[in-house]
Amino acid sequence: MKNSICKMMSIMMICSLFLLSGCGDKSMPEEDLVDRRSAGVQSIEDVEAGNFPLFWENAEWGERRFYTLLELEKEVKDLLGDNYWPEVNLSKAELEKLTGITEDMYVDFLAERQALDVHIDTLIIIHAKEDYVGTIEEAIETYRSALIEQNKNYPQNLSKARASRIETIDDYICFVLLGADTTPLADRGSEAVMEHCLEENEKALYVLEQAILQ
Repeated sequence: MKNSICKMMSIMMICSLFLLSGCGDKSMPEEDLVDRRSAGVQSIEDVEAGNFPLFWENAEWGERRFYTLLELEKEVKDLLGDNYWPEVNLSKAELEKLTGITEDMYVDFLAERQALDVHIDTLIIIHAKEDYVGTIEEAIETYRSALIEQNKNYPQNLSKARASRIETIDDYICFVLLGADTTPLADRGSEAVMEHCLEENEKALYVLEQAILQ
């Protein structure tokens, strides 16, 4: 008797599964369909790109686009065009000599300045190791102060040096001393030269910030 009952239950379960599998060809009544939006469920296509500011727009889903230092430099060059004058890359030894920043303090760096010492346009981007961010900031500030002191007798260079900017963006320390040819502004005084150079430096920092924090 017990075996008969078990067999009957098995047959009933098989029949039930068979009937359920046959329901796939039938449409569900409209009132039983759930609107995904009203249920608060969003697919990837439903989510606006702006909700994920750390993801590069054209990258694969979930993959962040990191800029190399050369790409950061290119962003500044593309923006300033002919008004970007730095042209000589500094070596690790030259960076250390100028600023006191040693190789053990950073992950990578890019430093570029003009070939002749009489011109001072400079771009430095240092990807600092976490424990050395403050140390590098102080070293760059000391370097900036030295440039101001060295150019006290050269009015246009002095205005450029005073207009230079140091900005820390995440763990990147950026030093921008730009302005290119300020000769046409010389007759208007040092404040006009400074204003022009500040504007150029702000442009450079803007694109660097946008690229690093994208």
